[in-house]
Amino acid sequence: MPGVREYDELTYAEAKQLALRQMGDGYGDALILHDDRGYWALYYFYWSQEPPALAKPHWMEGPVADPAAFRPPYETKLWLEENGYESFQNDLD
Repeated sequence: MPGVREYDELTYAEAKQLALRQMGDGYGDALILHDDRGYWALYYFYWSQEPPALAKPHWMEGPVADPAAFRPPYETKLWLEENGYESFQNDLD
């Protein structure tokens, strides 16, 4: 399993192979990964399209003890905007 500094460098295809779970909600995809530190979520914001295989995550969260703590992609997008982060719009690489 990659180290924490490497999760944000995983392509969508690589992360999908490692994912324990995938959340999709029409705004994007969140892939949930696990290592000895806890659970991680990698967010790819591509609306209802599947992210390109070589896409890197737009946002990463973790580690947390309970994977239920992660928000769906659209809720994460709203949280990012409310906290001054970049707004992700139908981003195609």
